[in-house]
Amino acid sequence: MKMNNSLVGKRIGQLRKRRGLSQLMLSEMIDRSPTHLSYIETGAKSMSLETFVRIANALNASADELLIDLLNNTNVASAHAFSSLLSDCSEYEKQVLLDTLLATKGALRTHLHLLGRHYI
Repeated sequence: MKMNNSLVGKRIGQLRKRRGLSQLMLSEMIDRSPTHLSYIETGAKSMSLETFVRIANALNASADELLIDLLNNTNVASAHAFSSLLSDCSEYEKQVLLDTLLATKGALRTHLHLLGRHYI
């Protein structure tokens, strides 16, 4: 299987921004140049396993979280992504998000018949 550098790079960029880090800040944390990190995030260059691990550790992310777009079984990665998303939320925010998610899930299932069988 060929690695899709663009998808992995895009995920790295998204997580970096979510963590409030600039490319310069992350590049210093992983001991790589900002240009090299930019190439990784745009998918222009691949990265070594060592660089991948440095990025994952600097972003406090699992390998699954960074590779989720390439995995066949994403249940664990999705659970980790939800957990990561909630990590900086207050209890109030978590409760509002849970209520919203439950209402959305209910609406999706209530109106499933509108999609037709070919979407299931």
